[in-house]
Amino acid sequence: MATYRVRTTDGFERTQRAQLVRTDANTLYFEDRIAGTWRTVHEIPLDRVKSLQRRFTENDGRWAWLTEALPSPAEDRAWQRSAPGR
Repeated sequence: MATYRVRTTDGFERTQRAQLVRTDANTLYFEDRIAGTWRTVHEIPLDRVKSLQRRFTENDGRWAWLTEALPSPAEDRAWQRSAPGR
């Protein structure tokens, strides 16, 4: 499970673990697959998101935070409906 750090426009910083990060037109969603379905575990309005980083662990155990682009908005989750095991 990936670990993300979100910095908001008001200076707040939150660390969130999630299997999936996605957006729609207005919101950044962090989701986990629970009992076979994707469920939102946290959401933040896009207009409050300043940056999104993902944590990677180096070979020596140190953490590296890399800034990621926000995912493109998705209207439909057709790729999830057609995923193996569905």
